[in-house]
Amino acid sequence: MKEVLVTIQTVYQYLEKLGPKKSFQILKNLGYEKLLSLTGKVPKERLIVLTQKLSEETVVELVNQIPEKILVEMIRENDDDDLVYFIHSLSIVDLAIVSKSIPPHDVGLLAKTLGPEASVEVLKSLGIPKSIALLKEIPMRDFLWLVDKIQLQPIIQLVNELSVPDCKKWIKQRGLEELPILLKFFGVTNVLEIFKKLGMDQALAMMHLLGTREMMELSVLLSKMNLDIQNIPVTLNAKHAKQSKQKSKIPDKKKPAPKKKKVIKRSH
Repeated sequence: MKEVLVTIQTVYQYLEKLGPKKSFQILKNLGYEKLLSLTGKVPKERLIVLTQKLSEETVVELVNQIPEKILVEMIRENDDDDLVYFIHSLSIVDLAIVSKSIPPHDVGLLAKTLGPEASVEVLKSLGIPKSIALLKEIPMRDFLWLVDKIQLQPIIQLVNELSVPDCKKWIKQRGLEELPILLKFFGVTNVLEIFKKLGMDQALAMMHLLGTREMMELSVLLSKMNLDIQNIPVTLNAKHAKQSKQKSKIPDKKKPAPKKKKVIKRSH
């Protein structure tokens, strides 16, 4: 009973700090039970600061759209200013999707490492669904390692041009370790041109066949050659070469069928 009274007292202190108009609107739209439950799980000071920086409509929508357990974790894992920036920069619908799909701890780590502005830029540039799909494939710490090695803009440029299935293929077959090396050597634009020309499957097959170092050395060798695309025959392509190869094969000689012995009927 004592705990209940303390919680009720906390609710009224919380509402008193917001002023009568704002506190009345929040209490009216959320209901006493929901507000009581929330104030019992989040420090009063933090709730006051957050609510003062947000409109009553935003507070109500936030509490109604995001499950309480996730909302409490979001507040615990993120600084007040970072959280307010996220809320102001993303729609509540998008914020709810992100909070349900990416652990609040990871979102907090992203904001603390890159800053809230860059974190929102990642989500908006790639799109919420694509960002969520990729961050499910790459642990947050690995993604932040990649950003540290490559910087953010090249990653956004690269991933924007690739489909999620292609990104998954690369991660599954090659991992992330080679990516900073390749992007530094070729540059983002050239890497994208290679993927565009070959397709992800053939690009991965070529890397598997040659090896990363050998492919880079071969690229340097080719870049020094005086080559002219006009000297490539129009009719020369992979399909034509394959068909020519099949035609050039000597067919196996068939063994002649054994001759049937003639049966001579004897007259009696």
